[in-house]
Amino acid sequence: MKRLFPIILLFLLVSCTRTPVAEWTEGQAEADGRALNTLVLQDVTKGSRVWFQELFDTKNIVEGPAINHYQGTSWYIDIPNDGTVTIKYYGRALPRHSWAPEGFVMQQRGKADKPMQVNYHFINDTTNTGIDEDFIPKYEAQSADIIPQVKRVQYGTEPLEPSESLPHGWYRITIDENGESTVESDDEDGAFYAKITLDKLPKPLQPMTIEDWPDNQYRGFMLDVARDFRPVDEVLKVIDLMAQYKFNVFHFHIGDDEAWCLEIKDLPDLTDLSGHHALPDWDLQETKALKPTANGRVGNKTYYTAEEYKQILRYAWERHIAVIPEFDAPGHSRASIKAMQAYERRTGDSDLRLQDAADTSRYWSAQDFTDNVLSVYLPSVYTFYGIVFDEVIRLHSEAEVPLLAIHIGGDEVPGGAWSDKDRHAMKDLFTNSMLELAEQRGILLAGWEDIAKGIEPATAERLKQSLYFINIWTGKGMEGFPCVLSPATNNYVDLAYSADREELGLFWAGFVDERKTYSMNPADYIGDIVGVSAHLWSEQLRCFDDVTFQMLPKALGCAERAWNTTSPGDFNQFYSIIVQREMPVWEQKGYKFKKR
Repeated sequence: MKRLFPIILLFLLVSCTRTPVAEWTEGQAEADGRALNTLVLQDVTKGSRVWFQELFDTKNIVEGPAINHYQGTSWYIDIPNDGTVTIKYYGRALPRHSWAPEGFVMQQRGKADKPMQVNYHFINDTTNTGIDEDFIPKYEAQSADIIPQVKRVQYGTEPLEPSESLPHGWYRITIDENGESTVESDDEDGAFYAKITLDKLPKPLQPMTIEDWPDNQYRGFMLDVARDFRPVDEVLKVIDLMAQYKFNVFHFHIGDDEAWCLEIKDLPDLTDLSGHHALPDWDLQETKALKPTANGRVGNKTYYTAEEYKQILRYAWERHIAVIPEFDAPGHSRASIKAMQAYERRTGDSDLRLQDAADTSRYWSAQDFTDNVLSVYLPSVYTFYGIVFDEVIRLHSEAEVPLLAIHIGGDEVPGGAWSDKDRHAMKDLFTNSMLELAEQRGILLAGWEDIAKGIEPATAERLKQSLYFINIWTGKGMEGFPCVLSPATNNYVDLAYSADREELGLFWAGFVDERKTYSMNPADYIGDIVGVSAHLWSEQLRCFDDVTFQMLPKALGCAERAWNTTSPGDFNQFYSIIVQREMPVWEQKGYKFKKR
């Protein structure tokens, strides 16, 4: 018996330290379009709760315990027995692998959450998309061919006649027969872009003269870090990529339903709660942290400290890139709502309340939330945003970096919100109240196109006076408003490149590749067009490789269209330059990118 004791003890120790595992098997689509999928949870504990994300659809359970929806993309299963739990359920056929359930976490009362390993068994994708002639390089890149393409080039030592007008950002490079270069520019931006161009030109430098300038003074790239947080070092790498393609505005999406990602000195609950993700002891009220994220990470810090934010500001500004922070409201506000509920519980102070407890509105947001809309009729909403605005202004001032605008979102307020109020009046109230905050502080606002729709004429006129721009993401522009072109069908680079089921991304607005971004024509839009922007939403991003894969090369079409409203060549020329000049650089730097 003494000999058996160590073996028994070892067995018990191994049993106690086993990591729970999820096995998900995709079923074949049946005649009605449904598929019988199988989820097997191994080494789980009776009485525990397993959380996961991204359940595409469930029609009915054939075998096993119930699958319960929580909020957003979060689901959970209460575990009925020790060991192995098998669940078979009918759902719609899976359109792509990245939509399969993920982010599995097992929770037990009084114990730390356990992230679970997930193994997938997908049906082989037999789709053959064929060879696309557009993506076979047929153009031999010349010495001056870079992305974005230069406006004018004269090879040899013959002089290039100067342009009559010299817009901001203009530069001229002259390279003599000895490879020596001379740069002319009327401003610091032009000198910086000349340096970027010189660094990109193949060595040794050939005799030529280049004259170049941007057609748009706003050339933006948006990164969403609320859905999938990117640490500071990765944000800086994104900024480096932006600089290489002459983007000059970093639209920083840092406040949404899923997280609040900026430390606000006078509102510590914002990041104490909404900058962390876990539900200890099954805290469905989310009193200490928000629900687990889609990638299954729990308890991690998902926000930037004030010093980290200033580091990002300075780093971007050194590369001639301004940062515009976005805190989406009055929809997309769940993270701030939950944080201020925590503040009120902690202090008893209701002066920062963002949601009226007496509001009985029922709604379902585009991202499946039922509790993410501000009660815009509460004065406390604007007390809160006044504090946020003041802190952002302070951080930009301390970093000695201009604050061009604060982006307040304004999109996708679900139908059913403010059900006992006049919806039109509520939107007008919100817009005027946010404008008052901006006017008092002498700053400009930005928003999605939605913010300029459905408001009173007087409010619209007032908005134009304090508006830097609106992002046009669904329509064709708006007369009288400064518009940044951000069409989802062309410029949402998080959308999948193609119908390949193994590829990352959504496709609610179609598929977007570098041909699609390149083809966006500003001439098709109305209004005061001030720029072009690419947008990388992060619902399906899980690592930095995903970020660069979705950016490269498709974001270069946005960079091209932002710099050159009309490009000097056709798409194959553009793509050939990418293959011959840009892809080798990405290979060298270790970036993951889309290869054909």
